[in-house]
Amino acid sequence: MSPDNAVLKPSRGYTKRLTLVNNALAWSAIGGAMALGQEMAMIIVPLMVVLIASLLGIYQGVGHFDLRALAGRRTTVKKRTPVRPPRAESSDD
Repeated sequence: MSPDNAVLKPSRGYTKRLTLVNNALAWSAIGGAMALGQEMAMIIVPLMVVLIASLLGIYQGVGHFDLRALAGRRTTVKKRTPVRPPRAESSDD
């Protein structure tokens, strides 16, 4: 395969960071609700558990669709590299 036909591997760094931050916030909400008392914990804990499970499921689902799309293309996979702007040539007259 030529490098022109290679498929870029999707970068999932942003999605991973977003999932981790949202999970950390959900766990802190669970801890805060437990500190506020049983009545608050009875409301917040089930909601946050559903939120955590949903976020992880969405993250895995997106990864599954990315992998499936890559598997459907019978080409080589290469990692995504940052694009650098072209250097301006200086003219020394």
